[in-house]
Amino acid sequence: MRFVLLTAAMLAAPAAAQNDAPIVVIGQRDIEQQIESFVGALTPASPRGQIARFEAAVCPGAFGIPDAQRDTVRDRIRAVAKEVGLDVAAPGCKPNLLVVVTADKTSFIKALGKDHSYMFGDRTPTQIRKIIAEPGPSAAWQIQTMVNADGRPISNEADMPINRSTRTPSRITAAARPAFMAAVVVVENKALDGLTTTQLADYAAMRALARIEPARIDAAAPETILRILDAAADSEVPVTLTQWDFGFLKGLYSSPNNLYAPSQRSEIGRVIEQEMDRSDGGAAPRR
Repeated sequence: MRFVLLTAAMLAAPAAAQNDAPIVVIGQRDIEQQIESFVGALTPASPRGQIARFEAAVCPGAFGIPDAQRDTVRDRIRAVAKEVGLDVAAPGCKPNLLVVVTADKTSFIKALGKDHSYMFGDRTPTQIRKIIAEPGPSAAWQIQTMVNADGRPISNEADMPINRSTRTPSRITAAARPAFMAAVVVVENKALDGLTTTQLADYAAMRALARIEPARIDAAAPETILRILDAAADSEVPVTLTQWDFGFLKGLYSSPNNLYAPSQRSEIGRVIEQEMDRSDGGAAPRR
């Protein structure tokens, strides 16, 4: 069974004091480098590209788990989404953020592509196969569209995209941006052994609310909920979203619209640093 970091930290603190262990102070520059590396790993986008996010109200739904756990996962994701600045749809809404627990990720996604291909948006068969081949016991993807600077969908006329906007063209901000319409997170049930519904919900929130590839995260990176599924059975894992995770999502969703990726990353990093300062958490301990 996996241990949570909170418990480990509480047990380790007295021992460190009794042994007069040296206090290691991580400098501001080191923290800034950690933030830059962490944000960069979670935001693959070109300099003139953009980091997509939800702009419509989020409506989570969970499937493949008992009703009580399903409700807990759904409610937790709603709480996280609201806390980081998203609109949350009213109860009874049609889910646009799906969390699916299944025995076999590959078989499930293949069946989904065969019987419900619309769940992959406009992805090609090659792109769907790439999702299926994603390493680890989980997979995630988003369906997105393009909206203009005013947040309105870009229409097509005679197979040509037409961008009608009241905004003045600018080289600093984009005239259009990608926006998520829906997201799907698939997790194999064997990977959830020893984990809680909160950990599942927080992991799913990170994967659904941002296009993230966990494999890009360096082993020396700060603690993140994104590692819980691949962690060894006897290892320490976060009990919930870490300060880094929460700061990342909050920074992504609080940054101004129409920024290009480098400016978005700067905003995300700034918010992470604010969150760390607010909680006096500092940088995560190095191992």
